[in-house]
Amino acid sequence: MALSFTPIERYITKFYQRESSSKSFLELSEEQLSTLAKYVYKRMEVMSDTFSQKSDRKSKLELYQSTLQYLTNSPVYFSLRTFDERIAFLIMMTDPNLVTFKEFLKVDLINISDIDKIENEKEKNSLKKAREHAISSYKSIVREKIGFFDVKLLKYEELFFKRFFNEKELITEVGNNNQDSLMIKAKLLKDFNSISDDRYEELVSVAQTWSSLVPERDNFKVATYSVTNQKKLLGLTNLTEQLALFILMVDSNLDMLKIYEEECTFENIEERIVNNFGYFNKDLIVLERKFHDRFCPDKELSVWSKIKKS
Repeated sequence: MALSFTPIERYITKFYQRESSSKSFLELSEEQLSTLAKYVYKRMEVMSDTFSQKSDRKSKLELYQSTLQYLTNSPVYFSLRTFDERIAFLIMMTDPNLVTFKEFLKVDLINISDIDKIENEKEKNSLKKAREHAISSYKSIVREKIGFFDVKLLKYEELFFKRFFNEKELITEVGNNNQDSLMIKAKLLKDFNSISDDRYEELVSVAQTWSSLVPERDNFKVATYSVTNQKKLLGLTNLTEQLALFILMVDSNLDMLKIYEEECTFENIEERIVNNFGYFNKDLIVLERKFHDRFCPDKELSVWSKIKKS
């Protein structure tokens, strides 16, 4: 018997009616997740014949709609008692690779609050259009890959990832640039003296492994995400280790500090660093100086530093 579908909006509205009861998956255990996975597999087997003759994208959309319909049926509430169980079921059934969340991480999205601070109306409108275009492209990519776009699912996929996969799976593509917020924390750091030589060598090894897995492009952005959001995965215990590893990831040779030592004007310093790295933050140079003084004080940065020593 062919499946009959009522408008999908009805199922979406009904499904999310109880989302206020979500506990952000904190009360969902690994054992419960394994049980849910078996439940998903059985349901997928039941539905496989229904979608086997349809195009991939159409079948994915209908799978999403059919799953919502299934989850909003009263009998399901006896086996999947909480909203977190039901949203986890929806994720594993329709977007098990967390495409909605992972593709969002790749979007270089300008904060609307930052755009509103700009006084030039032409520039402000241009940035707003760029933001709208980025969001539109993101939605299109998600629809292309999984057959649908559910804006509410983004929030729960992020929570789902952080609850079950954040310390197991390294994120290697991030579009958002959050170095400034990390450098604000860096101002609190007096020095790197709390890191022993042995611990430093361990961090060097972590950075080398990380570098072998992360594409060279945009590694600044990925490094920021890694040290701030995946601390346990990288074995980091405090801010000092986070900042040391960050430098080892993005500029282990201290080339930014070298440029600072070589140039006479701040304009030249910023221009050269932007040309070489695509990003500039003066506080990062200060951080590199502290890193240099602790871990490689004999490292010559420029001809000027050699003259100073003489």
